[in-house]
Amino acid sequence: MRRALLIANPAAHTVDGPTRDAIARDLSAEFEIELVETQRRGHAEELAGEAAGEGIDLVVVLGGDGTINEVANRLAGTGTSVGLLPGGGANVLARSMGIPNDPRAAARFLMDRVHLPARSLPLGRIDGRFFASNCGVGFDAAIVRKVEAHPRIKRRLGDLAFVLFGLQQMAGGFDRRRPHLRIEWGSGFEYRLMDMHLAVIQNVSPFTFLGKRPLRICPEVETDEGFDCFALDTMSTATVVPVLLKAFGKGRHTSNPHARYLRDLRRLRVRCDKPMPYQADGEYLGERLELIIESVPEALSIIC
Repeated sequence: MRRALLIANPAAHTVDGPTRDAIARDLSAEFEIELVETQRRGHAEELAGEAAGEGIDLVVVLGGDGTINEVANRLAGTGTSVGLLPGGGANVLARSMGIPNDPRAAARFLMDRVHLPARSLPLGRIDGRFFASNCGVGFDAAIVRKVEAHPRIKRRLGDLAFVLFGLQQMAGGFDRRRPHLRIEWGSGFEYRLMDMHLAVIQNVSPFTFLGKRPLRICPEVETDEGFDCFALDTMSTATVVPVLLKAFGKGRHTSNPHARYLRDLRRLRVRCDKPMPYQADGEYLGERLELIIESVPEALSIIC
């Protein structure tokens, strides 16, 4: 019998003991299952690395986008297949792959497909770290940083925590007066966007969800191509509010005169005139003066 590792994040939004145990029973019909719960940040990455080294056939992730990010960073390029069971708040990658948002339904979805060939998913890489869904430099990363600094509020409010801290950053937490980013692309980084306030890079669509409503910041991104980048040269309320409303709608915000939209990129550089926050898959990673973002084709094998 094939072997599978089920990595469950007990701190994730919709993960509880009965759900976890029921999923383990469901998977045991096809696999010899080992169930391990994560105990700290980075633990899922360690577990995935051990599984790849032991020749485990399938690593199943019951958690949110942050847990998936950790697993992807260890399994990228190994050929070890990954199964996604949404357990977080947004579950961007799983939902973008057409996987049901209910973890029990997602487990049944996975079991229906375990005998089919895995799908090869390109990953992005920022500052040497892989991301599956998106990354960002500037304003969106500042919001993620504030949300992570208040885990109880995030747990209690869910998606609304990002709205709350986004409004706080707009009200004064983030410097909206002066742009700090320069975006460069091309084989020799010969093309440039000067004086930008943010850079949002997407590998899949949407960027995130507010409840059931998708936020399509890069509305034309294709999963099997390179990544797309969206940038703004102003953070004025008169620009940001219409852009957000259209991004929650039909995605026509990219025609805004203050917006810049770059498609199907393989490599991009962001230079900052002061250390700026950056995030990957909704996880705050720190501040940098310069960041290289790359697209890595066929990096991760996913059952979907």
